Amino acid sequence: MKVLFRAGFLLILLVHREQVTEAVSLETNKETDTVKAEDVCVAVDDSKPSNFLYIGNGSSGAIPVLQFKLSEIISFKSQFELRTFDPEGIIFFGDIGGEHNWFILALRKHYLEIQFPNYLSQTAVTGGPFISDGEWKQISIANLNSTIIVTVNKEEVIRNHQPMKNEDVEGKGVLRIGIGAMFPNSSLKLTLNPPLDGCLRNWDWVRQETPILNRLIESSESQRCWKSVVPGSYFPGYGAAQFESHLFIDNLSMKETENWSLTVELSLRPVVANGILFAILDLKNNLSFSIALNDTQQAFTLTFAGKDLGSLRFPPELCSGEFQVQQLILANKQLVFKSLEDEVIWNVADDFEALQAVWDQPGTTVYLGGLPDWDPAAVNSYYHGCMRVKIQGNRVDVDTAKNKYGGIRSHSCPADQQLGVGK
Repeated sequence: MKVLFRAGFLLILLVHREQVTEAVSLETNKETDTVKAEDVCVAVDDSKPSNFLYIGNGSSGAIPVLQFKLSEIISFKSQFELRTFDPEGIIFFGDIGGEHNWFILALRKHYLEIQFPNYLSQTAVTGGPFISDGEWKQISIANLNSTIIVTVNKEEVIRNHQPMKNEDVEGKGVLRIGIGAMFPNSSLKLTLNPPLDGCLRNWDWVRQETPILNRLIESSESQRCWKSVVPGSYFPGYGAAQFESHLFIDNLSMKETENWSLTVELSLRPVVANGILFAILDLKNNLSFSIALNDTQQAFTLTFAGKDLGSLRFPPELCSGEFQVQQLILANKQLVFKSLEDEVIWNVADDFEALQAVWDQPGTTVYLGGLPDWDPAAVNSYYHGCMRVKIQGNRVDVDTAKNKYGGIRSHSCPADQQLGVGK
């Protein structure tokens, strides 16, 4: 497999083009919707340079796939710059002649990892510096005399022998590379969460121009990245993320179960101060609990067991551009909701045990950023802005969602237009 990442190759075709075009048109139409000036809470810099490639669209089917004739390869090195806050996911996947002969460059727990098959199973090697800090990193990968060499900012970080097969040495066939994901209908099983909320620029796949890839970026908003980003999950004002509640359930003893509690921390920077932030739906999809922004009331509103529970006024700094932390604590038959400047306590003794039962029940779902799209109220429920969430003290990785709208960015948000703080 010597030539797989000798990345000086001739770009001849972008396959799965219909799939890419379909996914792009859906999201581009929605992204062109503008927010009325009077509704803006925090203005963001949503500019997207035409030379920035977003590589996290794999879950929506929009995967740029490049093909190269091995006989026309003229270089044996590939490089690009990567920017991400995401700890895990595929940067690119490649194969020659099918899945018996493949290679992956990915991130795992914030560090680079290469994977490829060997004669008995497969090899995975991790190394290098911390990648997921939002700073641009120049990454190169080459195969020299059956040795894979990976560098970050021109410093070698991985060197590993890679077994070759005779057909690869002959230089026949086609090399395919899927950017940001594996190929559709792949049968390979990986212990990775594939989507990588990341951005590429200054790539060099072939030591020459790649016009098809450039045209794809220029024609599609969803294939481009924001100029500057900050860490967080970005909800575009349409679509939500759905989780199974068991992801957040601790293994409690009987005594601890009797003292059950639920804690939720929401760190917000809203573009529009409206929409559902957090919701719990039971097995029958009844709304058991929700926290929402209500621009009309200028308050957070809460529902509990299908009833309006009350509200907490917005903090004065909600639209300052700084993240505002709200905390919910449900314990001892009380619900406490507080910000840095205010706090409200409700007695929920009548429904406390019912919500605990819903939370522990298989099939219960948690929604971030809105309600499910089949709900008649969904269209007016979507949150638009950046959010960082902790449930039961643990940060929520939006990539672990059971279902997630394709326009949601799991680990990055556009920088604030006024503060200008971003990577």
